[in-house]
Amino acid sequence: MAKIFISYVMVLLSFWVSPTTAKTLSDLYDNTRIRMSRIQDASPEKINNEVKAVNSWLQGPISLQLTALPSTSSQGTDEYEMGVYVPFRSPEGQRLDQQQRDLSNLSEALHEERFSLLVSGVVREALWRRLSAQALVDGLEAKQQWLTSTGEVIAQKFSVGDIDRITYLRWQQERLSHQLALKKAQLALATATTYYQQVLGTEELPNNPAEETKSISEGNSQALLQQHPDLKLLKLGQSQLNLNYRLADQGLSPWTLGVIARQLRGVVGNENLVGVSINIPLTGGNTTTASDYAVWQDANNAMTEALAQTYTRLLLQMNEATNDYALSSEAQETLTEQIAIGEQITSLLQDQADSIPKVYWLEQLIAHQDLLIEQAQMRIRRQEAIAKMNQIAGVVL
Repeated sequence: MAKIFISYVMVLLSFWVSPTTAKTLSDLYDNTRIRMSRIQDASPEKINNEVKAVNSWLQGPISLQLTALPSTSSQGTDEYEMGVYVPFRSPEGQRLDQQQRDLSNLSEALHEERFSLLVSGVVREALWRRLSAQALVDGLEAKQQWLTSTGEVIAQKFSVGDIDRITYLRWQQERLSHQLALKKAQLALATATTYYQQVLGTEELPNNPAEETKSISEGNSQALLQQHPDLKLLKLGQSQLNLNYRLADQGLSPWTLGVIARQLRGVVGNENLVGVSINIPLTGGNTTTASDYAVWQDANNAMTEALAQTYTRLLLQMNEATNDYALSSEAQETLTEQIAIGEQITSLLQDQADSIPKVYWLEQLIAHQDLLIEQAQMRIRRQEAIAKMNQIAGVVL
């Protein structure tokens, strides 16, 4: 079902929404947000429920009561009465209504914040998927050029006997293996580019896709997690649950104001009476039923568990992304040293070309090319880890 929904959204994004252009990461986010907002509005499954304002004082419809009590005695008095009764909220009920309005407004703002983070996640995922695939293809194409130029030299030297057959076959093996790796990488890049265009509405990449390490530089990843929209929405749900429990209190029954007009008709004349009545329920506090309390307790326990699980999941994801960032940063430094050492080894092998097998020299050159590719990939992985940390911390683009 989830795959069907994603496919449906992607079809709408690619055909219903017009292409856009983006030059910065912020532009990419803004354009994608507009596109996803249109998709949300166009979705047939969207439920458009507007929160209606709670009447600040009226609780229920105004009622009209008519009473006629004719006397059966010749000396009796006929009685006619008309009353208008208005049920209205008690002061405590009005205070809880205001809390409900505040919660409704806060819920709308939090859902908007959550949607913004969702858009940021879509942009980040599509962007870094494509950049990672592009970096791999660029590295493999550079190695392909090296293999081609080196192969010409190897083939020429092999033809005159300067290089043994083992070295020549090793080059042929690497060439074939590399062709397959490059083909797979190109297919992955084509898939990532198509996904990028379908979801984000453009083929252009932002000028500077790198993000700042906000969660690391401030050293407050746990504090940022506490402000994550998912957690705030769960806390809001808990507040709504507690408010619903308080609204179930029978002590919040409406007060009733009545305006009564009565006429007495007797043998000595008529008498007109006008007055008011006030009906105030005399219930003590905490008059909810045991069933209401049991339902509230079960729901509150479930909400508390959901809060703990969500925070634990976010914290685990943050730790993994932080470790990935630290590992990729260290790996970059290590790879730089390895490449420098490899260049020295290549130079030494070149000087000793007559005394060692040529295949050793070729293996070192191949390893050097692979290190260059890995270094470029690790540079992308480090920037992607920063984007992941910001996404987990709830940082919107």
